[in-house]
Amino acid sequence: MVSINYNKQIKVMLDLNKEMAWVTFLHDGWETKWHPVLDDEGNHLEFHEHDTMELCRRRFNVKENWISFGIAQTSQMIINNSVRDNM
Repeated sequence: MVSINYNKQIKVMLDLNKEMAWVTFLHDGWETKWHPVLDDEGNHLEFHEHDTMELCRRRFNVKENWISFGIAQTSQMIINNSVRDNM
């Protein structure tokens, strides 16, 4: 397990045996700053490319406020690689 502490706001524990879902934003540290994709209860979701992308689209792509983002599983997030984006 690896512990990441971004700006001392969130402490995330990485389980390198699980491919969890992560999102990065074009306007906020593209491919260098990552945020866990959480369900409505605050649980970190496992990465499933189609499901993760659709969930993020529903959350971040609104006509009045389009947000460019990318998603990745843990193994790709660690090497700063967005595997899919909405740009």
